[in-house]
Amino acid sequence: MEASPHQSDNFLKMIAVCDGDFSDDELAYLSYFNLVHAFDTIASSTSLSTTQKTRAQVLIDNLSQYMKVGLDLSHKYKQMEKSPFYNFIYCYASGQINQTRKTFNKRHASRSTPSDLDCNSLSKDGVWYMHRWPLELINWQQFNSDRLDIQLNVPAKCKNNGPPSLQMLPPDERSTHKWNSGVYDLDDGDGFSEEDPASFLLSYWGMRYFNLLG
Repeated sequence: MEASPHQSDNFLKMIAVCDGDFSDDELAYLSYFNLVHAFDTIASSTSLSTTQKTRAQVLIDNLSQYMKVGLDLSHKYKQMEKSPFYNFIYCYASGQINQTRKTFNKRHASRSTPSDLDCNSLSKDGVWYMHRWPLELINWQQFNSDRLDIQLNVPAKCKNNGPPSLQMLPPDERSTHKWNSGVYDLDDGDGFSEEDPASFLLSYWGMRYFNLLG
């Protein structure tokens, strides 16, 4: 069956290297969080019968296997951004914190996909990121591509944009954005907009609630 134009556009967006909007990543991680929260709510429910909870746990075990494969694959790349937002959701959804560890280990633990990423290291990355978060949230114009200490990723250059960097700059050396922007962009900003602190607050309280601040 031939794909509709709308379906084709979505497919091209998924594989487009020069797509600078990472809202899909943000939505995916929030979906991971909500799915695992639903798992935990069902597993800890006192209103379900033993039979119902047993059936629900079998479903949780089966779904979590596939979810963890996608989550681990995504975070092997996302961890390079050192984002406290993505890192705390990963630790929660991968069952590496107390609130969700029991959900994945109740039954058939050997069938669960083991996590390759250590949340102690991810937590340190998240804390580092928040320490470098700029207090000034105005999106000031930045010109980092002229810096001699930055290695440009020339093959990744996209139309109408300068080449990104090979290494991510600290957030206080880049233009201010939310979690759906490219962290390797070098030249950006105009000084005519100001971000709200929601991105920082969500990350901070998420890490604090799940005891990931160290």
